[in-house]
Amino acid sequence: METQLADVMDSVKVLIIDMAKLSYLSSAGLRVLLALQKRMNKQGEMKLLNVNEMIMEVFEVTGFADILTIE
Repeated sequence: METQLADVMDSVKVLIIDMAKLSYLSSAGLRVLLALQKRMNKQGEMKLLNVNEMIMEVFEVTGFADILTIE
């Protein structure tokens, strides 16, 4: 995901990530989401959609639930 977004991020004002098909999130994935959130704080907004209970638990335990916009 990080590689795919790298070339287009300069022009992005709203980043919406649909996590409906995500069943596992590693620490590397958390790092990418944190980097994206920091960047979007400067140039727009980022939202995560369709976060399942297991991933939401990871966000809550790591404190990411307080940083990310989850709808």
